[in-house]
Amino acid sequence: MRQIAFLVVILFSACPTPAQQPPDALLSMQSALTNAIDRAGRSVVAIARVRKDLPADAMGDLKFNLPGLGRPLIDPSNPAFVPTEFASGVIVSADGDVLTNFHVLDDPKQNDYYVWHRGIGSQAVVQATPAEVLAGDPWTDLAILRIENAKDLPAIKMGDASQIQRGMFVISLGNPYAIARDGYPSASMGIVSNLQRAAAPRPDKESRGQAPPSQQLHEFGTLIQTDAKLNLGTSGGALVNLQGEMIGLTTSLAAVAGYEQSAGFAIPIDKSMRAAIDKLREGKTPAFGFLGLEPADLPEPQRARGLRGAIVRQVLQGMPAQRAGLRSGDLITKIDGQPIDGAAGLFREMSRRPANAHVQMTLLQGNPLTDDFQSKIVDVTLGKKYLALTKPGYSRFPEPSWRGLRVDHGTALPPGQLFGFSRPREILPVAVISVDPGTPAWNAGLRPGQFVQKVGDKSVPDPDTFYELVKEQTDAVALTIVGPGDREQRISVPTSIQ
Repeated sequence: MRQIAFLVVILFSACPTPAQQPPDALLSMQSALTNAIDRAGRSVVAIARVRKDLPADAMGDLKFNLPGLGRPLIDPSNPAFVPTEFASGVIVSADGDVLTNFHVLDDPKQNDYYVWHRGIGSQAVVQATPAEVLAGDPWTDLAILRIENAKDLPAIKMGDASQIQRGMFVISLGNPYAIARDGYPSASMGIVSNLQRAAAPRPDKESRGQAPPSQQLHEFGTLIQTDAKLNLGTSGGALVNLQGEMIGLTTSLAAVAGYEQSAGFAIPIDKSMRAAIDKLREGKTPAFGFLGLEPADLPEPQRARGLRGAIVRQVLQGMPAQRAGLRSGDLITKIDGQPIDGAAGLFREMSRRPANAHVQMTLLQGNPLTDDFQSKIVDVTLGKKYLALTKPGYSRFPEPSWRGLRVDHGTALPPGQLFGFSRPREILPVAVISVDPGTPAWNAGLRPGQFVQKVGDKSVPDPDTFYELVKEQTDAVALTIVGPGDREQRISVPTSIQ
């Protein structure tokens, strides 16, 4: 009690009386806050989601529905217009790219989106601009809206979430209750409460009480937790540091029954998330890494000895881990110098890196229960992860195809096709993902689950090379295909249906 009383006395002594000037430290802190809010606030926008009224046969386009015959005129610039579905966004390019959450947009085929932002060199005015979806990714819960014909918008300055620590001051900027349409996002202040927090899995009607399949990377512990106040409508807003740099994209409230306060979360803006954002800005959905092993948590005796990491329980034949020399019993301790703690930590680090990325892995090989083990560093080139998501991503540019055939990384096949062979075998880099019935590729005998080994007499190391080799071909093209049972055959794909 004496310690508490002493602390109260110190706090009251720091507070100025009406006749006193605030201490320099408080004035400096206040100045940093106001400067950060002013600097970053110009880049935070209000978003409204407005339901379309389109017939079913007119909903195949991602371009937004503008008012026309048979539809009421929606005028978001009218002060009387108050959206019922609203959120926040962050300007990430001067020419109109706006970052927000995937869950904010819902289905672009069924909704229009309007964005309010501050004009450059003028007072804040309501600017309601029909926006177009470039791409959205449910795995990272990120999406990009584009305001067409925009220029000189105040793009936010990106920070690096990998450098933040618990206890650092942060500011949340967003559009609570849709009140930021005047161009001034609301601010709240707090600290970084914790790091690498896990999002709660979303219930699935089909799960029947069982644990639902993972639908987000953030279920494995990526999120920044903050006690900054995040009200309804702040999803898609900016979490910034005292320099006004964006270190997180606010994403959700984790309300707990029986508690008045909620914990706020933000997606960290670090190297891997910036790579995903860049891919979305290109109008494409990002792909993520796959290692190809079964990890397990360390048993308690090893943890009691101070060891940390993930044990390799099984290495899958033909996968990136096997090609890099990993084997059952290895202890993975670091990925690119980042310490790993447990199977979930390994899964998180692999699943947030881009497909085909090169990573450096630190291993302990031998018997971790004794001193009979040695440290080893190996380089691994990741494959592409197959994601079974209930909500698919969307992109402005469709996946490439050729004569009805679509290929991808070999590891991107569904597990049933990837491992549905009579015996373990080498997984080749390029797999047939889909074939449209009735097309030249289909009629030639190509089917999902096969692997493309060669185009003509040239080897195919990756999907991009395949499309590069076939794009200029005007005649029939010979493909060397490896199918179930390692059966190799040469298939000629004609230019047209025969």
